[in-house]
This record gives sequence, structure tokens and C-alpha cells, in this order.
Amino acid sequence: MSILSIQSHVVYGHVGNRSAVFPLERLGFDVWPVNTVQFSCNTGIPGWTGSAFGADHVSDIVRGLETLGVLSRCEAVLSGYMGSVETGAAIMTAVDAAKRANPGSIYCCDPVMGDEPEGVYVHSGIPEFIAAEALPRADIICPNVFEAEMLSGTRISSSREAAETADILHGMGPRVVVITSYRPDNDGRMGFFVSDGTMKRTVVAPVLPFPKPPKGSGDLASALFLAYYLKAGNVSDAMEATIGALYAVLEATLASGREDLAIVAAQESIASPTRKYKAEPV
Repeated sequence: MSILSIQSHVVYGHVGNRSAVFPLERLGFDVWPVNTVQFSCNTGIPGWTGSAFGADHVSDIVRGLETLGVLSRCEAVLSGYMGSVETGAAIMTAVDAAKRANPGSIYCCDPVMGDEPEGVYVHSGIPEFIAAEALPRADIICPNVFEAEMLSGTRISSSREAAETADILHGMGPRVVVITSYRPDNDGRMGFFVSDGTMKRTVVAPVLPFPKPPKGSGDLASALFLAYYLKAGNVSDAMEATIGALYAVLEATLASGREDLAIVAAQESIASPTRKYKAEPV
């Protein structure tokens, strides 16, 4: 199966497509990466360099894929950080083209907008664009708690509030809602709240003692969930596999003493997750 992944790219580190492409390939998918930027490293590191490619670049690449006649083989489109409203519009055109070529293809949107404690870190207009254009097209969305609250206009401090938020987001388009960085009752665990409109589940694991959370874990989680969902066709199974693989990567990262996600070192746990955390009904 082929996945069109439209995200940022860094030379050093693992964020955006660098967090998504290798894990998807390790799980057996043919990945078509479209890079919206190429930076030396993530922009949270002082001294980063590089350039954004812009909307025309995305549109040109997707037109090339249409000319090749391969979009009918695209089973899913994955998007992350958009950079600008114009780039977001080009991504939506790519989603529409993929769905025209293959009506069975799905769109997984990681609505990257911000997080705690940084707050909103995208350009003005992007949150409104995601709500108006991306969510109605999306089959799956993977916001963190901060982003889910922004999109829904709610607050999430309990499983009941998370369920209400998921229902609001379903009403905006997506049939599967995955809320990441979900903390149930601040009990020292973190994980995911997932809803497919018919059932709601949480799956959580102990929080690891990072001095600060490594960048790219949300990008990795979205890619993993999409992959396991395509393979299993089941939301609960996909979520359990996602947290098992993600936790293994985070453990390897912590053991390395570095901030960069240890995706390559933990690749066997991505291919065959061994850690088991059970999805529990809400």
C-alpha cells in the first residue's frame, strides 16, 4: 500500500517526514514523501538553517504524480505542519486528487498548531483553515489536547470532557478522532483518547522522566496510528500498537541521553510492538 506524506523535513533529527517516512516503510508501506520545507534541524534549536518550499512546490509535485497516473494506488494521505494557509490549500488539493483517483483512500490529518507550554506556534489563519477545510475532508485527525481544545472550543480535564470534545470534532467531519498527550486525572500516565463515533477508548502508559519532551513524537504517533489502522482496520488494536511502539522509541531515546527520537534504534519495536498497554472503555 502507498501513502502520500506531506510534511516538513529536517536533515538532522526526527520531526515531520523524518519521523513518519522510515517507520511507515518499516511497517511495509510504500511512502511518497512531499517535503514542505527542508531545514537543518527543528526550528526549536538555535542556529537552524534552511528554506520553506511553499505551496507551488507541493502543487507541482502532486501534478507530477497525477501525470504519472499513480494516485489510484494511494491508500492514504498524511499531513502535518502546513506552514501557511496557501500550503494548506495545496495539501487539500492533493487530498481531493487522491480521493478522486482512489475513492477508498483516506486522509489522516495531524492538525499541528501548538502545544503546552508554548501555545500557538503557527501563522495566523492556519487554525481557522484547518477547522474549515482540513477537518471536513479528514477521515482521521490526531490533535494533541491543546489542539483538540482549540478546534472544539472546549477544555479537557476529564474523560467526560474528552468524550464531549471528540463528539464535537466528529461533527466537524472526521470519523476517527485520536487525542494525543491525554493525561487521565494527572495520575502519572499519558497516552491517547480515541473515538470512532461508536465507541470511545483510552490507552495510557507511565510518563517517562524526560527533562523536556523530545520533538517529533506527535508526528511519529500520527504515522504509526495511520499505519496500524490501515493494517488492522480496528481503532483499538491500532491504538494499542501505536502506544506500544511509541513507548519503545521513547524508552530508547531516554536511554540514549539525546533529545533526538531513537527511531532507528527502536525499529524492531515499530515492526513488532512487544509492550502491551490495553485500550480501556470510557
